[in-house]
Amino acid sequence: MKRLLFLIFVLAGFCCVTNAQQSKADRFYLEGMRQIDAGNPTAAFQMFCHCLELDPRMASAKFQLSLLQQYLRNDSVAAGLLVEAVEDAPDNYWYKQALVDYYARHNDTDKAVEVLEKMSEQFPTDENVLLMLEEMYKQKQDYANVVKILDRLEVKEGKTEALSMEKYRIFVQMNDKDRAFKEIQSLVDEYPNDLRYEVLMGDLYFSNDDNEKAFSIYQDVQAKDSSNVNLMVSLLNYYSKTNQDSLYQKLIEDISTNPRLDNETRLRFLNSLVMQNLSEKKDSTQLLGIFDRVMKMPQENTQIAELYARYMITMDMPAEKVRPVLVQMQGIDPECDLARNQLLQYAIQENDTLGIIRLCKPAVDYSSDNPVYYYYLGIAYFQADSTQQAIDTFRKGISKASAQNDVQITANIYALLGDCYHKLGNTRLAYEVYDSCLLYRPDEALVLNNYAYYLSLEGKRLDKAEEMSLRSLAKEPDNYTYMDTYAWILFQQKKYPEAKEYIDSALIIMGDDADAGDFTIYEHAGDIYAKLGFMDRAVEMWQISSDLGNKSAVLVKKLKKQKYYAY
Repeated sequence: MKRLLFLIFVLAGFCCVTNAQQSKADRFYLEGMRQIDAGNPTAAFQMFCHCLELDPRMASAKFQLSLLQQYLRNDSVAAGLLVEAVEDAPDNYWYKQALVDYYARHNDTDKAVEVLEKMSEQFPTDENVLLMLEEMYKQKQDYANVVKILDRLEVKEGKTEALSMEKYRIFVQMNDKDRAFKEIQSLVDEYPNDLRYEVLMGDLYFSNDDNEKAFSIYQDVQAKDSSNVNLMVSLLNYYSKTNQDSLYQKLIEDISTNPRLDNETRLRFLNSLVMQNLSEKKDSTQLLGIFDRVMKMPQENTQIAELYARYMITMDMPAEKVRPVLVQMQGIDPECDLARNQLLQYAIQENDTLGIIRLCKPAVDYSSDNPVYYYYLGIAYFQADSTQQAIDTFRKGISKASAQNDVQITANIYALLGDCYHKLGNTRLAYEVYDSCLLYRPDEALVLNNYAYYLSLEGKRLDKAEEMSLRSLAKEPDNYTYMDTYAWILFQQKKYPEAKEYIDSALIIMGDDADAGDFTIYEHAGDIYAKLGFMDRAVEMWQISSDLGNKSAVLVKKLKKQKYYAY
């Protein structure tokens, strides 16, 4: 870059560029643009530098170099080149706009305004320049100049509704009451059938503490159109600030249930009530009552019901209160995922297997792309001992989850599918899908544990089982079930002292929390103690296993003979 600047200064001394030099510079410029299109910014940079060696005042080359320097975050160099490009090509609109954009991005609004003011004189027919100037003056909070720009736009475009409203808003910000009133009055006169401006006039009087005049205007508008939404909102504000609570509450209900309101306006109004209720932590009783009445009206779509449901969920209302609204949403739109997902959450929380099936099966039947439905439907079938149906559902779910690149749920489905195959006695397929699961989630502790345990029961690939079991323990070192698995693998490897160390730890962590599902751990403990010669302790463990519900014939034989027997 130093070489470039040196060349610029040296070549600036030449008063002219020959036609041959210009032609050669143009060729270098075109090659530079070609290199940019090809994604070779370094080569492009060199080409534009050659351009300036041939023609130090070549604005287009300086402009492109400025862009490259901005890309390299050399901001000061980029700014200098861009300023020079503008000076060398003073009639180029786009270079000047790029310079304005640069100043704006770097929060240098004074310089941006300086360039824009010159542009507004140079390009007097371009409204975009005035609009950019207006935005810059707004950022500077220079409202007097904003008004001047709006006046200039009004001269060019004529008086328009949008410009008058913008001037009104600026006058309000400037606290220029007289001009604000004058601007609104002009809109009232210009558009006598648009009651918005009369309402705004009332709002302006109200903001200036002339409550009587404001209310008089509101009453005039009400006589012309009692269902005017702008009026209703202004009256709500009026009743609230003048502490007329009963009128305020009544108006809220009137607006909410007004049959002349379109669905979108009603939704916006109800949403504002919800936001206010949550931010001010008001009692929900009235708002819930309003929603109940609104939901009895014809519904074009699920939007209002969705707002109602979200509000109740945010308020931590019980499922029995929210569920009817969700069911109504499904009646409006049977494929409404929001309602189905929330109902599914309730069914899962309540361990309602039939409810899960009832919710997920229709979604699976119409081939929903949401893998969650296949996942929970498969679980429900598995819990209901419909194992083959669970397998079929999980298989469909894998394709949906894979298509969405959902790694976690894909791994979960493979894990459960492995459990299904193992339950049916197909260990080959079980191990295949466990391997598939571990491809997605190599540290999935539950799968590592189950896979290792099933291998240990068969006495196969015990080294692999040991490695997987250790990985599961590394993830969950205090999981007594995983400790039991590892102890049992060590037992199968005839490493009895090491097995005792882990089974003892499992029993300590389990403590008094054992239930019927833990009887296998006690039987394993008894077997390990028996192999080490601690027969009294072994019998004690076997008896606890039996008391917890273990009805194995081999266990009965162990207790009767007080001797270890293998399965």
